[in-house]
Amino acid sequence: MPRIEYRPSRPSPAQQLPRGLTLLWRVLLLLALTLVLVIAAGTVYALVFRPKSTPASPPAAGPAPRVSPDAAIFTGLGRLRCPTAGDGPALVILQATFPYFPGDRPFAEELVSRLREFRSLTAAYFAALSPGDLRRKGEDEIKADLLANYNALLRLGQIQTLYFNEYMLIE
Repeated sequence: MPRIEYRPSRPSPAQQLPRGLTLLWRVLLLLALTLVLVIAAGTVYALVFRPKSTPASPPAAGPAPRVSPDAAIFTGLGRLRCPTAGDGPALVILQATFPYFPGDRPFAEELVSRLREFRSLTAAYFAALSPGDLRRKGEDEIKADLLANYNALLRLGQIQTLYFNEYMLIE
């Protein structure tokens, strides 16, 4: 009668490795499981015990004009430093922004292509006025003047509202 030998099926990875590597493999597996557990516990803790966020207080200047939720804010003009006319040296620091619709690609491209002209037009506007003239005009009239000048340059659309993120007259 032929002799039948028993051969176990394929050994597990832990059985194939020498004793030292088996220990290392088990330690690394334990560290990975611990890391997964810590991340899961931290996520649950953050979701359950998250502090309630308080709404930011509105600015004291009054309610801002409504902007469509589809609109984006064009900030490409950046911060401008414009010298003024007059006897004493004065400087206007200005950062103008305005809403536009990014879906209107031709108009958005026109805005970007006219950046240099917007900046030079702004600098020329302030260079023609003295600090006293600027104080008499006020921020709203300056915005209206700049808005009219900007829109005169544009062909594919119009800017509806102009905002000043920053406006300082330094004498």
